[in-house]
Formats: sequence, structure tokens, C-alpha cells
Amino acid sequence: MIIKMGFLTILLGFSWLMSFMNIGYTAVLPVNHIIENSLDEPSFNGNEKGKGNFEHKDWVMVKEMPPNIIRASPGQRVELECTVFGSPVPQAQWNRGIQLNQITIGPNEFESSGEYQGAGKVTVRHVIDCIQPHHQGVYTCTGQAREQSIASDPVSIIVEGRGSQCASEKTSRVTKWSPVLMQMMGTTVMIPCSVSASTPYRHYWMDNYNRVINFDVDPRHKLGPEGELILNELSWSDMGEYTCIVENSISRDSASTFLYPMLPNDV
Repeated sequence: MIIKMGFLTILLGFSWLMSFMNIGYTAVLPVNHIIENSLDEPSFNGNEKGKGNFEHKDWVMVKEMPPNIIRASPGQRVELECTVFGSPVPQAQWNRGIQLNQITIGPNEFESSGEYQGAGKVTVRHVIDCIQPHHQGVYTCTGQAREQSIASDPVSIIVEGRGSQCASEKTSRVTKWSPVLMQMMGTTVMIPCSVSASTPYRHYWMDNYNRVINFDVDPRHKLGPEGELILNELSWSDMGEYTCIVENSISRDSASTFLYPMLPNDV
């Protein structure tokens, strides 16, 4: 059974890689064999922005944005969602107002070393449970991979009508996760899972064998302060899908990450 699951995991891994390689990136090889694919003059369709270079250079691009204009009635629930690709694994967030490729990050968001360690994509969701007239305005998705930063086209929210009363209990929603992460073996991986909730909720992780992770007995796995899964000494056996689950008395939400360990430079 374990051998069969491992084989299925490898097949799933390659399917994720083929999807990721659609943007021109090769990760199944060691880093010194990565094929250069410049994004200086992107040829993407739709609402996509990018800059940088895939080979040993920091790069970041914003992809998968909501419509430029969203109209809503007071009391409705509105969610803004965007996905940011980058190397190293980028940070992303929604900001109110028009941003000019600027984002504020904490001191520990990225590795202090300039060496290549991986790539991936991060999805962020801005949740307005009960929209009111004061929520009307312009919102921008921004992303940063070390020194490279990017801002999306702005999204305008228009609230049509007067304010209304909101329900006291709100749903729990995952607001930040990474659909795919590719990182060097031997490093420490942080798989994000931030949550929007105004009421108490339960938060747990499933590992790459679909088992609930017990942080009290598993020394290689830790739960970070913002709900992220921290995995030390990444190895090939860690490849697979990890799922973050949050639930309260009225709702349940989840987000999955496919983790792909990469060969080190000297292989």
C-alpha cells in the first residue's frame, strides 16, 4: 500500500510540474541545469504581469486576478483573490488603493542568503463578509520575491445601496496559501495558511499521506504563529500534497499545497 501511494504521489508531482512548467520553468533537474526563460517581454494572455528571469535570478509575476470592476449590494459577501508566482517563494497581499510596486515585508519573510532555494506560487484572498458602503474603493494585489516586487492592475469595488445589518457569526476562510512549492532538499519549508475568522475555529494540517499531523509527536513538523506548516530538513519522501483545514460551528474551508523537493546545486 505504501509503495502504491508513493507511486501515485510521484505521478501527481509530475502532473503539477507540467502545469508549473507552462510558465516556462523546469524544476525536475538540478538548479545548475535550469533552463533560462526570460519574462522581460512576457507573451501571456489576459490580466498577467511579470518581470525578472527564471534562472538564478529573483523574479515575480501576478496572475489570476478578479474582474477590474466588482459591483455588490450591501450585506453581500465579496472576496478578492489573486495568485503570485516567484522565486524565491513570494509574499503577496491585498492593499487598499493603487500601489506602485511597493510591499512591506517582515524581517524574517525571506532567507538572508542570496542563494537560490526554490520557487512557487502564493494565493491571497481578501474577504469582506458583509460589504458596506465604506468598503467601496480601489484594491491592488502586490507581490514580492526578495528584491523584486510587482503590483497588479487595480480592482474597483462599487457598493450599490445603503448599509445593512450583518450577521454576528461569520465563516472561517483560508486567506493565504501556496498551491505549489518547489524547494531544495535539506532546507526548511514554510507552507502558508492564514485564516480570516472573527469567531473561534479549529485549525489542523493533513500530511502527504492524508494523515492528520500531530505536532506533539512529530519533531520535523511545527505549526507557525500564523498557522503555517514548518517542515525541517526537506527530503524526497516529503513530496506530495499537504492540506490546511479550518472550521468553526457554521463553516469549513481548506487549501492544499503540492510540495516538490528539488535536487541541490552540486548533484
